[in-house]
Amino acid sequence: MKILYAIQTTGNGHLARAQNIIPRIKEVAELEIITSGPKNDFLLEEKPIKHFTGVTFFYTDNGSVNWLKTIFLNNYFKFFKEVLSCPVKKYDLIINDFEPVSAWSARFNNIKCFELTNQYSMSLRSVPKPKSYNKLILWAIKYIIPSKLGYGYHYKKYTDRIFFPIIRDKIRNLRLTTSDEIIVYLPTYSPSNLIKIINKLTVKKRWTIFSLDAKKKEKIFGVNVEPLSEDIFLKKFASCYGIVCAGGFATTSEAIFLGKPMIVVPVEGQIEQQFNAAALKQEGVTVIDKFSDKNINIISNWISSPRVLEIKYEDESKKIVKTILEDYSNLN
Repeated sequence: MKILYAIQTTGNGHLARAQNIIPRIKEVAELEIITSGPKNDFLLEEKPIKHFTGVTFFYTDNGSVNWLKTIFLNNYFKFFKEVLSCPVKKYDLIINDFEPVSAWSARFNNIKCFELTNQYSMSLRSVPKPKSYNKLILWAIKYIIPSKLGYGYHYKKYTDRIFFPIIRDKIRNLRLTTSDEIIVYLPTYSPSNLIKIINKLTVKKRWTIFSLDAKKKEKIFGVNVEPLSEDIFLKKFASCYGIVCAGGFATTSEAIFLGKPMIVVPVEGQIEQQFNAAALKQEGVTVIDKFSDKNINIISNWISSPRVLEIKYEDESKKIVKTILEDYSNLN
């Protein structure tokens, strides 16, 4: 059996869980990988055979989705050409982690495509939802990946179509300690905007911002700013007092697994993160809409009395692959 595993590269979450899923697929089938989105394959030990531009989200300095840029700067003619050139006919099955090029190519070529991504969970009735959200965007997310079957990830098993988060081995093997350092991973915020707020806080801790724009490690107005390096990030993640992060599924799931206090700042206009934040808030996690002046008291209270949500998720990667292959056999 020959399988294509297609992965979205926006953010690190899809790539992070691929580290555990890839070897499980290779145990039972011949595997090749494609990716699409921003060039961002530093987490993948196995290189993809092809990288497509796909569809990319653009953000403002304050962390909001810039819908004008997202709509008008994506090259849809190029996307259609990529769909036509994607070599899906070589494979028996496409396993798709929110990667639209291969999904649409599979649809046009009548190749089975199974969706395996946390975005799938959002359309399920039993999953917690924010008080208000754009139903049109939710509809678009639901249908951006045309698939024969779907499976989701979530913090809890709200239905039998949901698996626990994939916690990669690099996280499971970390040796945990506790320091007075708070790490910040808000890639859609500029370091200068973050530092302004950090320096207004009355409760003092050591702060380190991981930035995609930083070229070297430096201290700016008493705050450490570092380029994003997986090894350094994981080392500090294991020892930190707490983490301030966006509402991405992978980082929040890993913080839960490690038992690290977190403040979640979902990206404005990013509906997936709004859904994640709603579920986390239901479990007692501190959630704020912006890392800004108006939330300084909430941030200070969290530093003084952090709340911890800790769940030691079991590794379901083998179960996931087994379920997918069983469902594939049942459809044939």
